[in-house]
This record gives sequence, structure tokens and C-alpha cells, in this order.
Amino acid sequence: MSDGKNKPRFGNKVLASITERIEPQAPLTDIPAVHEEDQPIWVSFTTAVTRETYMKLKQAEYWEPAFLFKEVTEAALLKELKNYPNAEKPLPPAALEKLLRSSKKLR
Repeated sequence: MSDGKNKPRFGNKVLASITERIEPQAPLTDIPAVHEEDQPIWVSFTTAVTRETYMKLKQAEYWEPAFLFKEVTEAALLKELKNYPNAEKPLPPAALEKLLRSSKKLR
């Protein structure tokens, strides 16, 4: 590999060999640490909506800069779940154990 024809290329540029060692840098101390409990843990799941609702979602996503599908979905589900008081009731131990065993999303 002594000539330029056999050296690795990126676009029109010949990549030279790396001669400097990359050392790890000290972490920045002025940035506050983010704790996992401070951040919501998002779990994806599949559902279905009517064709008309899907079109409206896509239109809102296109035209509204602040439209965040994930947050809108979360808010709508939480609002609807207020109509179902049993949603606040914990699962029985056997049902919870089965769900935790069968769902990779909750591990």
C-alpha cells in the first residue's frame, strides 16, 4: 500500500494513517447529572387508528413545528385513562409476574 491508489478513500480524499492516540477526556463537571428517575422511560407499542385520524396526525406533524407525536399520544392516553379508575389499581401479583416475564419492554 505504498501508492495512493491502494489507500482507503473517502470521496475524493485519500485517508492518511492515524498517528495520534486519542485519549479519553475528563468528564465535564459543570453539567448536572441526569438521573434515570428524572427522565420518563418510553415504551413503544403498536395500535391502530382510523385512516382519517392517521391523516390528521400526519398533517399536524407536517404543519405544526411543536407537534411531537409521542407527547401528544401520551397526553391523550393519560386524559382518557382518567375515565378508568381501575387503571390506577395495581395488578394482582400473579398477573404482574406473568406480564413482567412475557414483556421485554418492562425489563
